[in-house]
Amino acid sequence: MAKVLIAGALGVVGRAVVERLVGRPGIEVVALSRRAPDFSPEATWVACDLRDPDDTTRALAAHRDTTHVVYAAVSEQPDLLRGWREAGNAAVNTAMLRHLLDALMSAPLEHLTLLQGTKAYGVHTGRPMRVPAREQDALRDHTNFYFEQEDLVAERSRSTGFRWTALRPQIVLGVAVGSAMNPVAALGAYAAISRELDRPLSYPGHSQLLTECTDSRLIATAVEWAWNEPRAHQQAFNITNGDVIVWASFFERLAAEFGLELGSPSEARMADEMPRHGELWRHMAQRDGLAVADLDQLLGLSWQYADATFASRRPLPVPPIVSALKLRQFGFHDCIDTEECIVQHLQAMQDLRYLPPLRKGSTS
Repeated sequence: MAKVLIAGALGVVGRAVVERLVGRPGIEVVALSRRAPDFSPEATWVACDLRDPDDTTRALAAHRDTTHVVYAAVSEQPDLLRGWREAGNAAVNTAMLRHLLDALMSAPLEHLTLLQGTKAYGVHTGRPMRVPAREQDALRDHTNFYFEQEDLVAERSRSTGFRWTALRPQIVLGVAVGSAMNPVAALGAYAAISRELDRPLSYPGHSQLLTECTDSRLIATAVEWAWNEPRAHQQAFNITNGDVIVWASFFERLAAEFGLELGSPSEARMADEMPRHGELWRHMAQRDGLAVADLDQLLGLSWQYADATFASRRPLPVPPIVSALKLRQFGFHDCIDTEECIVQHLQAMQDLRYLPPLRKGSTS
């Protein structure tokens, strides 16, 4: 029997891992979060603030038989992008992982999955990164908790014998409520509000902005793959859907999905403009029976993340593309069309009543 502890289980990645593993024969799922869940009652949910070592020790006392950890927890600052560059925020995130590992010191741990991302290549510093960025191109010359966490895990691995794998996705697409970085929720809420205001859907980013994305379900599949692939142990891997997306082109698809006309490009910053529609969202939530009536509660910091991803007016001189060749060479070949992936997750969020119906008059 494998006992899998998923830290950050309400985030985009953590939720996908829970949903993939829960109910599977031979797997017990323990889901760790600060907030109460609204899905997967079959999992054992544990309320815990990893920033507090005593709370972490108490919460995990009954789970010292954990065999696998998926560490998808993260602490973000109110100013999302600035927090990525702050030493204090990096220290908090490293301490959170240390608290978890300390609480599981006597556990028969076999494998730990660590989530990183393209900040490993310094993309958030404003410097052009090597393109395509390969795993060996990671930059350690800036504040970044990825490497502090990785060094901590490697040290504990050497002393206790568990194996580890680090995954570096691009912009992660999935279902979550209150996530700091959920572009699907931001896209869906933006389109739904535009429709409610009887406005065409205007693309708020640069016309040539393109990038890669990673489906959270793909990450969940890779997590399980890495457990049983010895070549994946003590390794870091970029993981992407396998294609690229031009955001201006996707907005044509997004407009069609919501039954909207495509409008002229917009200069609005999402983080400035969209929170103003909180009262409108409450009206929509009451009318459509939405599960989350508060727009800020639904989106978390994702409006800020939207401005940094699909709504950026200043794209980098070279698109931040990474190579996922190493992952494929090591045996993981799953892929998905990014536009289809976004639409699937939008539909899932509509089915769960996180978003209004994609089309007027439709029902879930």
